[in-house]
Amino acid sequence: MIMDIGHLFELVGTTGSVIMCASSIPQLIKTYRTKCITGLSGTYLAILMIGMSFILSYALYVKNIVFIFGNSLSLTLTGLLVVMWFRYRRTEKNIV
Repeated sequence: MIMDIGHLFELVGTTGSVIMCASSIPQLIKTYRTKCITGLSGTYLAILMIGMSFILSYALYVKNIVFIFGNSLSLTLTGLLVVMWFRYRRTEKNIV
């Protein structure tokens, strides 16, 4: 059975989206375990979320399920980092 080139690229795109989403998991785990945001830039997270939101908007417009899935998941995981950034930032300020 020969795979259609469109299906191949859909598989490549899906795999890339999963890898991209998985890349934030170690940071989430580290931040949660240490309750420390030192080295985690709030500006970076904000810009990343804005970019992901724009890409998600475009993906919804063109109805591309691969990018809708990938960016929705990435946006959710990055949102969790933002929540931790705000929560643990207050904790670090109280300690210092």
